[in-house]
Amino acid sequence: MQRRMLLAAGAAALATPAIAQQGTAQGSTWPGTRQIRLLITYPPGGTTDFVARLYAQTLAAQTGGNFVVDNRSGGGGVVGWTNVVRSANDGTTLLLTDNSLATAPPLYPNLGFDIRQDFTPVSLLVDYPTVFVVPGNSPVRTLREYVDSVRGKPADANFYGSMGAGSSPHLYTEYLQDIASIRMTHVPYRGMGPAFADLLAGRIGLLIAAPATVMGAIADGRARAIAIGTTGGRIPGLADVPTAKEQGFDFTYSFWYGLLGPRGMDPALVATIKAECDKVLANPEIRARFIQQGATPVAGDGAALRAVMDSDLERWSEVVRAKGIKLE
Repeated sequence: MQRRMLLAAGAAALATPAIAQQGTAQGSTWPGTRQIRLLITYPPGGTTDFVARLYAQTLAAQTGGNFVVDNRSGGGGVVGWTNVVRSANDGTTLLLTDNSLATAPPLYPNLGFDIRQDFTPVSLLVDYPTVFVVPGNSPVRTLREYVDSVRGKPADANFYGSMGAGSSPHLYTEYLQDIASIRMTHVPYRGMGPAFADLLAGRIGLLIAAPATVMGAIADGRARAIAIGTTGGRIPGLADVPTAKEQGFDFTYSFWYGLLGPRGMDPALVATIKAECDKVLANPEIRARFIQQGATPVAGDGAALRAVMDSDLERWSEVVRAKGIKLE
């Protein structure tokens, strides 16, 4: 609930778009003629990739700049995060990330950088509800039915996937197991795309994903949504799918997406980039695409992004410690 309040406050910023500060060469010339990398820590095919490509295309159209999406998967995100930390802070390399960066410190004792000190938060972008998905040929139609079907069975008889060990879907499903008193076996992948492909093939039985990844397969029957995990009620496009809360499970977590750069970025440059991101979300076509997927355009500033990260770090550090999850 605390994070939802923070996100709602960020969304209000759309009513008064940020104005880029003028007066510095960096702030007034971005993106200029340089190539701008939007780096993500997953392979193509998942929601982060979708959000990054939509932003890259729209930013290029509205600025005339050269924007590319750089997929740097590996190491549970560490490869990509480290690349951004070591990049120049001139706005040519930006990290478009989900919740996973905020949960990294307790998972990686030897992370090699400080998420609060070594990144410059630029903007919150969008917040997606979580969707609980099973294969289309599964006999279960609700989260309650799924929990009842696996309760009492050994963990290795029930497999669930995630886009990597320590990722938000991994931690979210660990939390689900606790509140539902069930046990399952985790199968980590290098991104949501490969995980969803294995769900469709029937190799895993459950996946928690964002709507952008799964809506197409749900529409054609290859996958089935059995619950929505959000505080905001049912979502457009999946209006017949009850929330986890409606089914008796206290699960209200979402996926947020934000933009950060390396440490020490010029405040005027940050303001310029933030203003361009606000223009993306003020575009009626882009807003409609996000809203149809059940997402909330946020447009919170760097301070709002840092507050959401701090909230997630505190919340999920407790889960990581309780579960004894450690990654190297």
